[in-house]
Amino acid sequence: MEKIFPLNLTAQAAKVVPGNPVTTRLESGVGNCFPGLEYDHRNLDRRFFPGLVFEFGDVTGAPLVRVDTNDPDLDPATFEGLPADAPKPAVQTALRTALNGDPGKALRQGSWVLASITQGSRTITVTDQPGLTVWRLVRSLDPGPVDIVLTRDAGTPKKISLSGWRRRFVSTKTGVISGAFQPGELTQSLCSPWMHDFRDCACTYWASNHPDIVLAEQVPGADPDPVWEETPIDWLRSDRALARTAAAVGTEAGNRPAQMDHYEINERWQDLSIVLAGHEVSNVFSARQAESANPFASPDELAQKLADLCELEHAVALEYLYAMYSVKDPAVAKGQALKEAVAFVRHEILIIAVSEMRHLRWANQLIWELEQHAGLTTPGKKFGPSLGIAAQVPGAKGPRKPDLRVLDKDTLDDFIAVEKPSGTLDGAYAQVLATLRDPRYPPPLEQLAARILADGMEHFTRFREIQRVLAPFAAGNPPAYLQTLVKADAKSGKAAFDLYQSIVADLRSAYALGDMEDAASIARARATMFELKAEADKLASAGMGVPYF
Repeated sequence: MEKIFPLNLTAQAAKVVPGNPVTTRLESGVGNCFPGLEYDHRNLDRRFFPGLVFEFGDVTGAPLVRVDTNDPDLDPATFEGLPADAPKPAVQTALRTALNGDPGKALRQGSWVLASITQGSRTITVTDQPGLTVWRLVRSLDPGPVDIVLTRDAGTPKKISLSGWRRRFVSTKTGVISGAFQPGELTQSLCSPWMHDFRDCACTYWASNHPDIVLAEQVPGADPDPVWEETPIDWLRSDRALARTAAAVGTEAGNRPAQMDHYEINERWQDLSIVLAGHEVSNVFSARQAESANPFASPDELAQKLADLCELEHAVALEYLYAMYSVKDPAVAKGQALKEAVAFVRHEILIIAVSEMRHLRWANQLIWELEQHAGLTTPGKKFGPSLGIAAQVPGAKGPRKPDLRVLDKDTLDDFIAVEKPSGTLDGAYAQVLATLRDPRYPPPLEQLAARILADGMEHFTRFREIQRVLAPFAAGNPPAYLQTLVKADAKSGKAAFDLYQSIVADLRSAYALGDMEDAASIARARATMFELKAEADKLASAGMGVPYF
């Protein structure tokens, strides 16, 4: 089935509205297939054959629910698509006549089921198939002529054949969902909000109107406790007092005793919090201050900013990798809790560092595209590849020189400051994104910048989670989660440093060619990264870190 896009202007928003998730847009639904999501996709397919409404559920086959002779697609005068997409008028007339005549009268009596579907030269018998299997087969039909057979076990007649077509659910003329669907029909089988289903939904998953586990409310104007801010809590908890709110446990059964019961939900539904950006909100929601994001004046100015950002991405990626090795190896950590904590932290930091490397790649791609296609003010000027290391990086107390440090409290605070929303990286890329929205730039560049910006917000959340996980082990000097790590001298670190320099050289060669993901130099750089990891592991076991700079 072709992807559904809202073509009518009223369905399109010029900007993201605070409080309205992207899933409110028809083309951005999460899954659209079962109860508990934005809508139940079965409620579209139940009207796949104009004039008839079927049901696809847990029962065998597809029972006929009703005959709908008011279906607008039955009449050429009210068909909702473009003329080229309409069935032959004779087919519409014959189907409309049948449903208004004796066949339609018979279909309104007794229990009928879909027996077979024919499209082209293939006929599929569906009488004994599970309901969801029949649904899957119906979803596989192409728009166009379809013949169906319906049967019933008792009464006369026992078999009715109809010729029609597979409906297009969205008008190819207006982009609007067919008027055959009644208000509320697409959501009629969803779990009912503000009722007992909040506890007893059989789907085991929910849409955004019922978040099972949430994060605590953020205090406006305050710097919240990172441990509390990132602690998952049960949205359905009965005791709403902040002082007594506890972390959610890991199982549904474990959380049940502390949740509202059925009748309490009916009486206190208004106490359940709205959730935005993952956090509960009990008062007026105040979105974080958006960046002014004034566009750069010229492509040259934009390219230079991207070159600077590449150096910043490079610097923080190396800082993150070095700090990762200062966290104890889970194999030598004592106690199960510490083992799990350091394993989590090392894994998360590696993910962030790899993501920064990806940003370095994407930002260099943006530079290359600008040099090739954007008409730089200074013809022939080269801004990339940019693979240097920034002279200064943001810190919790202001700009600082890049430094290879262990992951103590101050270092972690600096990492959080780099990735903080509206911070240096976030704010700079917001300005890049605002510039690339100008029609003079190719659309894919805007999309690439948006991906970098979205990833940056995830980095901030990951570092705050690392801060929360390490909090129980932060006492002592050094903290229990740290191992001794000093930067290797030139002799001890030569093998690792040479591998790092080789990677940079290969990347510079590849980035100079633009979008060359499968180039030999890229493949060589990736292979060398594994060699560098092995060398870094060897140094770390001896208490030394890679001397990147």
